[in-house]
Amino acid sequence: MDPDSNAWWQRIAVNPLFFVLAVAYVTTGHAMTMIIAFIAVTGHELTHAIVAEAYGLTVTRIEIWPFGGMADIPGLDAQEPYIETMVAVAGPLQNLLLAGLAWWGARWLPFDPRWVHDFIEANLFIGGLNLLPVAPLDGGHLAKTYWAQHVGYQKAEERTVQWGIWLSFGLVALTVLSFLTGHPALNMGLFAAFLYWGAWKSGHQSPYLIIRDLELRPQYFAKRPVWLIEDFAVRFDAPVSDVLKIMRPLKYHRLLVLDADLKRLGTLLEEELLAAIEHGGPQTLVGDLLVTR
Repeated sequence: MDPDSNAWWQRIAVNPLFFVLAVAYVTTGHAMTMIIAFIAVTGHELTHAIVAEAYGLTVTRIEIWPFGGMADIPGLDAQEPYIETMVAVAGPLQNLLLAGLAWWGARWLPFDPRWVHDFIEANLFIGGLNLLPVAPLDGGHLAKTYWAQHVGYQKAEERTVQWGIWLSFGLVALTVLSFLTGHPALNMGLFAAFLYWGAWKSGHQSPYLIIRDLELRPQYFAKRPVWLIEDFAVRFDAPVSDVLKIMRPLKYHRLLVLDADLKRLGTLLEEELLAAIEHGGPQTLVGDLLVTR
C-alpha cells in the first residue's frame, strides 16, 4: 500500500475482535459506550500518526483493537529518543486533553450528560492506562527509551515486557475474582489477554535496536556533537553480543579488553563492534577483534 496515495480513512483498519466486542455491547444495550470507545481509541492513534508525520515519518496503517490500537510507523525506531518520546506521548496527552475540555464544557455541549460522562471516562481510561510503564503501552515505550540510556536496550526491554506480563496476570486474577463475587468484569479479562499478547510480541526488538543504533551513530552525532564516553571492561573471551546488551543510546562506547587476571590486552572502539557483527556475527569473541586488527 502506498500511503501517499490514500486518504487517512483508507489507512485505518479495524481488527475483527473489535467487531466481536461491538456486537456484545450492542446486544446488551451499550451501543453508545462502544461508539465513544471507538472515537477515543481512533483519536488516540490518529494523534500518534499526526505527530509522526510532523517529524517527516510516514504512517502506513492504523489498526484499531478492542482496547487500543496500533499505528504502523516505519522508521520510528530509527529516530533519536526525543522524537520517539514525542510520538509516544502524543496519544495519551490528546486523550487527557479531550477529557479535560469535555469536563470544562459539559454544561454547554448539546449532548446527553450521560454520553459526555462516558466520553470523559473513556478518554481518562485510555490516556491514563497508556501511560503505565509496561509493554506494549505508550508508557512502556517511554520507559524503555528512558531506561535504555541507563541500563542498555536489553535490560530496558526486559523490564517493560516483564512488567506488562505481570500486569496481565494480575488483571486475569482480578477477572476471576470478579466472577466469583458476582460482578463479572469480562472486559478486564479481554484487556489482560491483549496486554499479554502485546508484551510478548514486543519482547524481541532489542538486538535490532542495538545494531540500528550503531549504524545510525553518524546521523545522531551530526545533530548532537557532544557525547559522553561510556567505558566497559570486557573479558577477552566474551562474545560481542554480551557487550551489545549493555550499550546505551547517544553515548560513545570504549572497551577495555582484559584477560582472566584483569590485565589489559587492548582497547576497542564501538565501530569495531559493528564491523565484527557484519563480518563474523554477534558471537565473535572480543579478544579475536584485537588479533584481526
